[in-house]
Amino acid sequence: MYGRSDLLEVNTGLTTEAGSPSDMEHHDKANGTELAERRVLFMGLPRSGKSSILSVVFENMLPYNIIGILPTQERTVYHMVTGIAVYDFPGIDDYAETQYSSAVDPAVYAGNTTALVYVVDSQGDIQGSLATLFTIMRVAQAVNERLPIHIFIHKVDGLSEELKQDIQQDIQQRVLKNMGYENLNSAFMNFHRTTIFDESVREALSRVVQRLVPRYSSLENILNSFSTKSGLDKVFLFDIGTKVYLSMDSSPSEPQLYMFSCQTIDAMEDLAELCARDLVFNVDDDEMLMQKTLVGLDSNTKIFIYQVNSYLALLCVGSAHLFRQMSLLEFNSSKVAKAIREILTS
Repeated sequence: MYGRSDLLEVNTGLTTEAGSPSDMEHHDKANGTELAERRVLFMGLPRSGKSSILSVVFENMLPYNIIGILPTQERTVYHMVTGIAVYDFPGIDDYAETQYSSAVDPAVYAGNTTALVYVVDSQGDIQGSLATLFTIMRVAQAVNERLPIHIFIHKVDGLSEELKQDIQQDIQQRVLKNMGYENLNSAFMNFHRTTIFDESVREALSRVVQRLVPRYSSLENILNSFSTKSGLDKVFLFDIGTKVYLSMDSSPSEPQLYMFSCQTIDAMEDLAELCARDLVFNVDDDEMLMQKTLVGLDSNTKIFIYQVNSYLALLCVGSAHLFRQMSLLEFNSSKVAKAIREILTS
């Protein structure tokens, strides 16, 4: 028998939080098309690698096939399941040119659910790339001082760890020094080292989109409660298709753990295609088809995946002995999954 404290009671708090994906729409005057309220803007110099990043994440393109990808000629959009739109802007050689007027339009940067990702080729023209970044930041912060800006220090594969650190430190110092000189707000600056040859691009994008997810604070609170009640080490809410996590509990996370999690999701998808009988039909959970998978990382640690809906899954990491009580973990997972569906569909 389980104690009352082990069973999870979830309060979504839907009536206490304002704002939904349909509250407001932004209009891109330069292109005559509406911009999603929750949006991520990818910008950078030509050949900086931003389109390659998005092709790997959203189109599941293999990194070794990226070499033949064509340059982005017009703005492209990728949609995520939570209503977040990721926009890929053409490479910017001259920021003042008229074809990039949409990037200059202050409406692009407006709104408290907008984030900017600027991709810097760590083995390219760093000085020229940062000069363009500084111009963009002046325009953006004139209308949105609290705009989160994420610098992807990209193409770090093949570099020694010492050189990676030196490049990142140099870029951070230049950016922060320039922002101080121009009296720009540096409180929302973030720096990430990325390459398409590992999961660093997905982890970096995860950190970008987390705070754009509807009611992200409620999701984090639910996952914190779930982790504590179930005795888990770490809990993620994954977008299955992209392997981007949309939320996680507040305990520390290690890049190695995220890599294992992505590999587990890949294996789960492969097994689902081969073993359709492992899908469990559960009428009590809004008649969704729930897949449950348990994988051992080693003799001491296991990963448990519980499908929330067709696109999302809970990924739970914990000590092996916890999974001897699978009925408790499955009960708590079902409650959390139902609460997540209510939050994201309200």
